[in-house]
Amino acid sequence: MTGGAGRRPPRIGAGRLAALVVLGATGVPVPVRAQGGARSALVLELPASARAVALAGAVGALGADDAALFHNPAQLATLPRRAAGLSVQRYLASSTLGALAGGARLGAGVVALGVQTLSYGSVQELVPDPASGGERGVPTGASVSAGELAVTAGYARSLGRFRAGLSGTAVHQRVAAASGSSVAAGVGLAWEPLPRATLGVTAQHLGRGVPLAGTRAPLPRTLRLGAAVHALDRGPLALLLCGEVQQVVGDGARWAGGVEGGWQAPGRARIVGRVGGVAGDAGAGDPLAFGGSLVVGGLTIDYAYRGFDALGGTHRVGARWLR
Repeated sequence: MTGGAGRRPPRIGAGRLAALVVLGATGVPVPVRAQGGARSALVLELPASARAVALAGAVGALGADDAALFHNPAQLATLPRRAAGLSVQRYLASSTLGALAGGARLGAGVVALGVQTLSYGSVQELVPDPASGGERGVPTGASVSAGELAVTAGYARSLGRFRAGLSGTAVHQRVAAASGSSVAAGVGLAWEPLPRATLGVTAQHLGRGVPLAGTRAPLPRTLRLGAAVHALDRGPLALLLCGEVQQVVGDGARWAGGVEGGWQAPGRARIVGRVGGVAGDAGAGDPLAFGGSLVVGGLTIDYAYRGFDALGGTHRVGARWLR
């Protein structure tokens, strides 16, 4: 950690780093710890779009969305010629979560590039309190900050009813004066066994953990198995059902599902509503989320909301463009 001018930075053991950068004072602890099973790169575990938030993360089999880069790269193959999107969310307390991505057709496939960021804001710098065995800290009067950045590139192509995609991610994590980087790979497959039905499977974040302050916390290696069915597409009405089971190494299974309904209003506008639910390892969040979109031509404006226990709710807004 860094101190004031002319003051030697206090020496802090790797096992105390997360406890001392008390972003927990704002309700968001930095997920880095030498022991106890904590993982690095929390930004890779969080939803990367407003649509994903509203559907409780059950988006691994969904297509026509640039954010598929972050959930199942195989579904990038469903994009039109060009696509781009961005979203931002005031996450818990003073943290800010954001993502942007873009894709375009290249030959027989689709290439995409995306960025995810998580800023924890800043808090008081603490040094270990010997009286507590280093479990608590004493303020120094200075402040420290922390954040994460992930850059992902992907490629996908269709093979009849099958789609396959690959992704590569470079992730950087910073806590006060300490920082570290790592790389990871992902692979996704999608299959349409019936018209208007899709199955998707993804293995994500396969790589070594991020080295930080003398320790290397593992990445959130994740396996996702999802399904999506266009249950209705008649006249001005459309209905999409989706479900997914996720397994992060070291955690219990997480089950999620969602419903997305659309109504084509007179003229060019289309209105979409979404609701999603999660069971199993839901973290600190409420089991239900909801949101919606306004679609005008190739432009979509997205909104989503999810509550987080006593910490209040989070709102995510975004925009997507397809052509």
